[in-house]
Amino acid sequence: MCDIRIASDTATFAESFVRVGLVAGDGGAWLLPRAVGLSCACEMAFTGDAITAQQALEYGLVSKVVPLQELMTKAHVLAERIAKNPGQALRLTKRLLREGQHTRLDTLLEMSALYCLRTRAASVQRPLMSLRSRMRLVITRLVLG
Repeated sequence: MCDIRIASDTATFAESFVRVGLVAGDGGAWLLPRAVGLSCACEMAFTGDAITAQQALEYGLVSKVVPLQELMTKAHVLAERIAKNPGQALRLTKRLLREGQHTRLDTLLEMSALYCLRTRAASVQRPLMSLRSRMRLVITRLVLG
């Protein structure tokens, strides 16, 4: 399942395997309760009924509903905002959020502390590397005249 889900106001969602005599064999029985809670997942899976984008927002299946004409623009704007952040911090944050779904709090806090050290080391390392490059340039100019 996607990390962030944006739907158009015309979107519909369904877990409709039951309507054709099948069970959810695509991981829906694992994913859907985690996204919307067991009660909503049961209602969707047992009835096979489609839900509107607004219902999906209320259930927590999507994080935003936007007009169809604005969907791709809004998605790109959000993606650009996310992409502006340091990659390592994003990767480790995503990992913590995923681990938090099934890990005890004390374990997650230990992981978080280690990840903080990793991101701090990286954030200090980058400016130092940049400083070294500038110093080499200055030294080269001094030596070469």
